[in-house]
Amino acid sequence: MMKFYAFDQHDPDLEQIGELYCRTFIGENYSLKDMENALKNVKKHASYKGFKCLKAKSQTGNLVGFTYGYTSLPGQFYRGKIASQLPGRMTTEWLSDCFEFVELAVNSSYRRLGIASQLHDKLLEDINHNTSVLTTSENNYPAIHFYQKKGWQIIKNHAAVLSKDDPQVIMGKHLVKSKA
Repeated sequence: MMKFYAFDQHDPDLEQIGELYCRTFIGENYSLKDMENALKNVKKHASYKGFKCLKAKSQTGNLVGFTYGYTSLPGQFYRGKIASQLPGRMTTEWLSDCFEFVELAVNSSYRRLGIASQLHDKLLEDINHNTSVLTTSENNYPAIHFYQKKGWQIIKNHAAVLSKDDPQVIMGKHLVKSKA
């Protein structure tokens, strides 16, 4: 049975979160610089408006996964990159009242146990935005399939969000605002 906890930039598990980020998105041969950059990004994002995060821990207290996102606002780096890939009306539709779903990672030993699904659902619970967006590599078929099963749709293929050498898909999901 997994337990889920919020975390912030001062969390005692932050280094483990950075390690899991690197193993998931870079591979086992990540460098100390990669780890520093991962932690720097998490800490920066934790200061953003609407930051919401969760970590999953096993019964024995091992970190097995994490996820986070934040309110998408004009002036943010990644928001600008996504907006540059979408026509004006799509930018308005998807980014006007948006939660950016930034990261989702699960330790490879714990995959296919529903942990990613639980993290996904719990992160989007009670999010008071109309939409959410995310990006993933266009050849990351398992992630694309996972998100589509969760109700996400591809809103832009072949998007050079960060680089023309690593095209991504931009995915969007319409959310149901929570009753305040």
